[in-house]
Amino acid sequence: MAEGMSRRRILGAMAAGAVASAGPAGQAYGSPVRAPSAAERVTGPVKRHMETLDVIAARHGGNRAAGLPGFTHSALYVEAQLHKAGYRTRRLPVGYDRTDHIRDIVEQVRPRQRSVFHTVAQGVAASPAGGDTGELVTPRDAFGDAADSWEGIAARGKVALLQLRPNLLRGARREYVGGGCHGGGVVGRQRIAADQTESARRALINARAAGVPAVLFYLDQADIPIGLVFDAPGDAELPPAGVVFSSDATALREDMKAGGTTVRVELELRQRRVDTFSVLTEPPDATAARHLIGAHLDSVPQGPGIDDNGSGSALLLHLAHVFAAEPAANPVQFCWWGGEEDGMRGSRRFVETEPLQPIRGYFNLDMVAAPNHVIGVYGNGPQRHYIDHFTAIGQPWLEGPVDGMSDQVPFLDAGIPVAGIDTVRSAPAALKSDREAELFGGTAGQPFDPRYHTAGDTITNIGTRALAICTTAGRAALRAVSR
Repeated sequence: MAEGMSRRRILGAMAAGAVASAGPAGQAYGSPVRAPSAAERVTGPVKRHMETLDVIAARHGGNRAAGLPGFTHSALYVEAQLHKAGYRTRRLPVGYDRTDHIRDIVEQVRPRQRSVFHTVAQGVAASPAGGDTGELVTPRDAFGDAADSWEGIAARGKVALLQLRPNLLRGARREYVGGGCHGGGVVGRQRIAADQTESARRALINARAAGVPAVLFYLDQADIPIGLVFDAPGDAELPPAGVVFSSDATALREDMKAGGTTVRVELELRQRRVDTFSVLTEPPDATAARHLIGAHLDSVPQGPGIDDNGSGSALLLHLAHVFAAEPAANPVQFCWWGGEEDGMRGSRRFVETEPLQPIRGYFNLDMVAAPNHVIGVYGNGPQRHYIDHFTAIGQPWLEGPVDGMSDQVPFLDAGIPVAGIDTVRSAPAALKSDREAELFGGTAGQPFDPRYHTAGDTITNIGTRALAICTTAGRAALRAVSR
């Protein structure tokens, strides 16, 4: 199917019958060739772009993360495709510091096995290979910051559970850290005050002297992510540490009292400088009123990111081809953002540095091919174009959060009308409900995307039916704002 396939033909293919999930990709030589399904005919051009992004990731370290070769080669591919279609493009650079979680595990291994939610302390030592596994132990005074905290306690080789001093929290500030992509990695984190950090530093020094290889902190009666940042001379020699929720600390202490508990801690952070960019098409008249359609091109370092967000990037490239092939009355600018997974860096840079007066609205495409999909629609006005389309064809949809931590948020914050569709309702790891399975098919009790932010997010992690629905909706919205 050519990139310029008409909207009428695509909608006809969708209306001809139920959109089925794709079956096997090929048949044995000499066997009958299966006719492509309606969904396969609709998504053919988009999936070919996704397959290319998958190959690029495989050839460049298994990912397409911002600042790494996989992202650069993904951008080169997008630029080459746009130039063939007649577009002029430019790059909008952005640079920032990133903290990579190389190893990030806190788990209880006895008397039960479970993962323990935590935030990793910055600026201390990394765990050794394989991490530290040991019996959980507490000091005499709960806090561990006194000179005699470990006196008389056999702590060597054990993991310490220490309480942060609550009365020193004054002066702390709340911040958002992590990435974008529907909040997968964005955490509202309470940064503790300088004097509280100093108390925790003394506790780590004392724990190291007692032979403790790793430390877990908690703040009593506080189930919020708390960020410890150490940057004084010598801090890099202190034991690896994390902060757990108070409720988890209570459960761990109860197990200790009932017969002891063993935990495994494996933590390593690495700072790196990221110099990346976004790819933008150049409108013929930069001052003319126009709509923007965007998708983030980067993945997380842990995987190739073909659903997240090779799917949105590929659909956006398809829409750019469609726009170039058909006459349009109103201009549209297409944007492939860099650094979304690190906090929507590319789109924020655009909003901070580019003239916003000509922008009439922004449409976002992020995760449009989840294998266990729902159809989510969000926005503060322009989403009506998606809703009108879905209403016309009888396609169920659910409202998603307009501030779901993807690249629409900087535009929303700047007062620009936004809209978007996705297949995860801004919660990729959420479990599909019985009602959602009834509406959209798939498996209740399983995540919308079970391989979200993992090495398994490859071209095999694609829901063809979801992608077909979003492809026709994307074309309908493009036609609505450009014709």
